[in-house]
Amino acid sequence: MQNSERSYRRLFESAQDGILILDAKSGNITDANPFLLKLLGFSLKEVLGKTVGDLSPFKDIMPNQRMLERLQTKGYVRYEDLPLETRDGRKIAVEFVSNVYEAGDQLVIQCNIRDITERKRSEQHLALLTACVSNLSDVFMVTEADSLTEPGPKIVFVNESFERNTGYSAQEVIGRSPRLLQGPKTDRAVLAEVHTALGNSQPICREMLNYRKDGTEFWVNMQITPIFNPEGKCTHFASIERDVTDERKQEARFRRLVDSDVQGVIFWNTKGEITDANDAFLLLTQFTREDVKNGVVNWMAITPPEFAPLDRRALREIAAKGACEPYEKEFIRKDGVKVAIWIGATAFEDNPEEGVSFILDLTERKKLERQFLRAQRMESIGSLAGGIAHDLNNIMTPIMMSIELLRGLTTDPKGERLLALIEVSAKRGAGIVRQVLTFARGADGKLQEIHVKHLLHELESIIKNSFPRDVRLEFVIPSGIWPISGDPTQLHQVFMNLCVNARDAMPVGGNLTVRVENLVLDDHYAATNVQLHAGHYLKIEVTDTGTGIPAAIHDKIFDPFFTTKDVNQGTGLGLSTVQAILKGHGGAINVYSEPGVGTTFTVYLPAIVVAEPDHEHVPSSLEMHRGHEETILLVDDESAILAITGQTLLAFGYNVLTAENGAHAIAVYAEHRQQIALILIDMMMPIMAGPAAIHALKRINPKVKIIRSSGLSTPCDSSLSAEEDNDFLLKPYMADTLLKAIRSKLDET
Repeated sequence: MQNSERSYRRLFESAQDGILILDAKSGNITDANPFLLKLLGFSLKEVLGKTVGDLSPFKDIMPNQRMLERLQTKGYVRYEDLPLETRDGRKIAVEFVSNVYEAGDQLVIQCNIRDITERKRSEQHLALLTACVSNLSDVFMVTEADSLTEPGPKIVFVNESFERNTGYSAQEVIGRSPRLLQGPKTDRAVLAEVHTALGNSQPICREMLNYRKDGTEFWVNMQITPIFNPEGKCTHFASIERDVTDERKQEARFRRLVDSDVQGVIFWNTKGEITDANDAFLLLTQFTREDVKNGVVNWMAITPPEFAPLDRRALREIAAKGACEPYEKEFIRKDGVKVAIWIGATAFEDNPEEGVSFILDLTERKKLERQFLRAQRMESIGSLAGGIAHDLNNIMTPIMMSIELLRGLTTDPKGERLLALIEVSAKRGAGIVRQVLTFARGADGKLQEIHVKHLLHELESIIKNSFPRDVRLEFVIPSGIWPISGDPTQLHQVFMNLCVNARDAMPVGGNLTVRVENLVLDDHYAATNVQLHAGHYLKIEVTDTGTGIPAAIHDKIFDPFFTTKDVNQGTGLGLSTVQAILKGHGGAINVYSEPGVGTTFTVYLPAIVVAEPDHEHVPSSLEMHRGHEETILLVDDESAILAITGQTLLAFGYNVLTAENGAHAIAVYAEHRQQIALILIDMMMPIMAGPAAIHALKRINPKVKIIRSSGLSTPCDSSLSAEEDNDFLLKPYMADTLLKAIRSKLDET
């Protein structure tokens, strides 16, 4: 009994629950263990001989007598959550359980008192946490940390948002693997990263494509955090997943807008770095996306030094107002060529050191400005020339009249020769004055119906008798040529001037060809020449095999008083007069030339056609040559030709790739060789011309189908075979001619 009592005493004093021993008859406290005394803040001496109701923590609970009566009638009293206040005023909650039992010859009551304050607080926190998790708009899921490989961790908890977002109920997924949300398009590389991180008990954040119960796709931003037990072992993973499907759609729409070819967009910082750029900017500057990613492209470095002050002013304006007024500057392309741009910039609100800029390519606008200024200059020079010519005529008239009078007053042979010399010079001066007047006023003569073949036959007769014998002539004038309306004298001057220029371009002889044909210009054809409209024209080509015109002076040859001839050989009014006459006739002139190969001047004059053609047959003819989704590679250094020809091919069932020069064409073909069915390539381009590009392309694929095009009437490549020489389009070409040539080449076996 002593041993038992010692054992009981040790248990009584070491218990982690409070224990009170009461006399069952009187209800007085006979003993209390140390844990209870410490919990309530009393000493043993203070509680002995008192009832529970006498102790301040219990005095408001119930009278002592009622507890005794309840114990005597039921033998058991239990309070699950009894609120108490300790002697020092702390609020605690206890679980109170009392029993009656016999201790020898005495009847005693043992009260067990357990402090559940922390447990209750934890339960409250857990209830609050559960309510928060359940009401989250994001998906919350807890999985086991074991078995990361197949069949995978098991889901042990999901919130209500999981059910709303995925369509699965909690009962359907508890105990199953999260892989039930994955599908055929889920990125396996992302899954591998997630499994690696979880296998190392590391947190991870990734975006992933998931699938709902009904099979629909949705994107989530997934944040997974490991949960560790007190021993430091990872037991579970908590996953918060936010549906970012709409955000990705908005991002995709924004990216599509940014990547549109309408204008360039760059994301920059004040250090000069370009952190991202759209396709239009890359196309404009010829840099690649890899160049941007590798930090090769720096907006400060690609800006010419003379524009640096404008950039600094823009940065100051951005720092002060968050944005700057758009301004004009230049960028240096990857190939070193400068390109004019219009740029505006805005800083980000959350980071003024970074921002976005929108960039417009001013190349075409600059070209139009030059053309406009040239037109203004020519108009001013024309007005000036008209006034000068008028005054010169007034001066020349008395000179011409005086020659005849002087002839009647002298019989000296020497004087006759001097008068003859004066007469020749005066007539030459009068001829120059007429040219000036024609240039200044255009075709203001009397217009009449003209059959050009008669005009050209007369011209042919004159040329044969006056041009050197080493200039071989060929006039190609088929029957059925349409008549035109014009001034025969002025048109004779046009063609004579062009033929004389061709003769002068062949100092050692060559071929001079004049070719005439009827031409119906469609919208595609007319779009390549802003001076023309769709309709019926007579096309006259004057082609020589002479020295050609250097590219540097192409834009100047129609300027008045510009000439490459010696001072005594030309006035520089010939081509400007030709252009003025043709403009007055509602026509136009184009020139195609290559140094060392020759030059072709093409004249367009509106024709007189009595019966309008049946336009209903035109679409059917075009439809006959429709494509079947074949891919055509267009290679030309003229952006207008690339754009218009590409639009035509797209409209008639072809896919289109483009290149600006031969080198670019080789790169595009190497990348898309399996897709490209045919290449339409210009023969005269910068960087790499057509012939060199064709040879390189044929080394890649000897069977590649190629159609050559040029403004000259020959393909400009003497190495071509007779069969290859037939695959040639003369610029500018009509849609019907283009489609027929491509269809014919593609259908070759």
